[in-house]
Amino acid sequence: MKGKISLIASGKGGVGKSSVCCFLGDALACRGRKVLIIELDCGLRSLDIMLGISDKIVFDLNDVLLSRCEASKAIVPCEYNPSLFLLPASQNERTNIDVSRLIELCRRLSSYYQDILIDMPAGVGMHLRSLSTIADRVVICVTPDPISIRDGAKVLSVMEEPIKTSRLIINRVPSSPRALTMVRDLDEVIDRVGAQLLGVIPENREYALCAASGKPLPQAETRAVFDRIAARMTGKHIPLAFH
Repeated sequence: MKGKISLIASGKGGVGKSSVCCFLGDALACRGRKVLIIELDCGLRSLDIMLGISDKIVFDLNDVLLSRCEASKAIVPCEYNPSLFLLPASQNERTNIDVSRLIELCRRLSSYYQDILIDMPAGVGMHLRSLSTIADRVVICVTPDPISIRDGAKVLSVMEEPIKTSRLIINRVPSSPRALTMVRDLDEVIDRVGAQLLGVIPENREYALCAASGKPLPQAETRAVFDRIAARMTGKHIPLAFH
């Protein structure tokens, strides 16, 4: 049985997309699933640090695509969750990814993992359009500000089947509705991006610190938020509450 392929994308950089990918992967793995994160942001690798495995990286995605090594040699298990794995991006910012080989690799790896999360580079390049053809869903990450919302909506415009596969995560949401100074409410964010809501992640300093230090989220509300998002991704009906 083939695993599910999810693209984790954002129109704008700096919205916390890679952190979302990291902790969403952990939440899925904690639900008993075997999860692989594939990182595509060449030259700006970060997930190895977030997953606590920066000192264990020997090969990367580009090595696999250029047949320098087998995928199994480049894939590394997470330090704190043995069911979560990373195929890291190249640290060479001039790396050009062969998309056709990447698509072939994703299809092959989907036989071994129940979930593949592809951490896309920010923006709406050709990789997004090409990979959306094999994805079961595209998860768009935005923050509640006009620039991020507009750029998130742009992601939909380049995909092959945007309505069928698109989901939305709103990250860094203030705890008080009054702090939403640049948008009326979260309904406005959903309407303007045009994707079905998957989850809302509150602003949380501890969340950012865990990502920077390669540690899992503590057993607290933010971890519960990711668990609910993971449950929805696996077909569970979990009501959304964000007002």
